[in-house]
Amino acid sequence: MLLDLDHLRSFAAAADTLNFSEAGIRVGRVQSAISAQIKALEDMTGEVLFDRGRGKPMALTPAGEKLLAHAHKMLRLNAAALSDMRQNDERRAFRVGTTETYALSIFPRMLALFASRYPAVELTVICGTSPVLLEAVERRELDLAIVTDQSKSEGRTPICEDELVWAAGSRLHVDENTPLPLAFMPVGCEYRRRALAALDDIGRPWRMAVNSLSPTGVRAAIRADLAISAMPVASLEKDYRILSEDTGLPKLESIRICAYSHPEDANTLVDDFVSLAAKVF
Repeated sequence: MLLDLDHLRSFAAAADTLNFSEAGIRVGRVQSAISAQIKALEDMTGEVLFDRGRGKPMALTPAGEKLLAHAHKMLRLNAAALSDMRQNDERRAFRVGTTETYALSIFPRMLALFASRYPAVELTVICGTSPVLLEAVERRELDLAIVTDQSKSEGRTPICEDELVWAAGSRLHVDENTPLPLAFMPVGCEYRRRALAALDDIGRPWRMAVNSLSPTGVRAAIRADLAISAMPVASLEKDYRILSEDTGLPKLESIRICAYSHPEDANTLVDDFVSLAAKVF
């Protein structure tokens, strides 16, 4: 007996979405076809793969969890085989995404190293927030995203831990008796969330002096000595100064930086870019 890769692809989509209709949309099949493929896998393995009891949310059974691990491996091997057979740098394209924070700091070094190794590959670079880039990877609109950890295991490769620090311009004075002037992107920014939580934990008054829709505006506010912000060490500009705990500011948790690719895809360019990223960080 042979497990059908098409069945396994539908099963993996159903396991990811826990919804046969959504799984069908993802793989381009109707719900009834997904149900039939899952039933075929259950008949072949002799196991129930999904717990679909009435009144309870759908969930994988222990047997389903076990098969899912094998399914991801088999789908990746299939993708790797196809990639190997079709490899031709003259016609290849590579789409990578990252946040503007890293695009403005460390990403140029990664791109330079990658381009020197693969001069014929057509590079497309997309900037956005971590959640948006992750969605693009899931839709296969990006081959790779390098972002802050989004707590998803499939397709995630940890690159490094980066310290999150308080950054200020050269002349800004931090007065402990007045609300701390801050510059951040809107709600949804992980640095903002951690910084405000840390300040609130110690009861340190603050005010949002500058709201910016992009990291460029935050950096301009710091350089103009209008406000301070929280940033990963790897993204600091040379003219910034790091504010120590002597200024009464709380220590911030470090940031984990990860690379995300689609769990069913295998790509030598993805592997090499991730390796280069780990060296640069």
